[in-house]
Amino acid sequence: MEDTQSATGGSIASRAPKARIPLPPVLPAELSQWQRFIQTKRTINDQVEDAVRAILESDDRERYRRLMFAVHDSQTVEGSMACDNIEAARLIRDWAKEKDNSELSEEKLATIVKAHNVVLHRYHFTRKERRQMVDGEIVPNNGGTE
Repeated sequence: MEDTQSATGGSIASRAPKARIPLPPVLPAELSQWQRFIQTKRTINDQVEDAVRAILESDDRERYRRLMFAVHDSQTVEGSMACDNIEAARLIRDWAKEKDNSELSEEKLATIVKAHNVVLHRYHFTRKERRQMVDGEIVPNNGGTE
């Protein structure tokens, strides 16, 4: 029986004809031939990030930096970090009004504050992260539970 298997080539899979693997389609050479199938809409976080980046290059840079400097309430401009966050959001919303960004200029301040916190987190500049930094490195407190 062993002679029969070795003479016929063994298992059925090994005797099956080799399937041709089709080549993938060639990528178009011109960008105009590319078609995007997934359309994305910029989120409010992206719009706030654009505003913050523009403010940091404008005359309002120092006001924004003063509002965002504090990591404790005693360091704030308006008496609490929450108030400074709202004032920063107002600055962002005012920038949006100047630039005719109707979507961002009509948002509630609380919504802009939340989006602004997301933006700060993207850059590792949240108040909490900066409060825990020593020489540019985040040092965990409470035995690393935070």
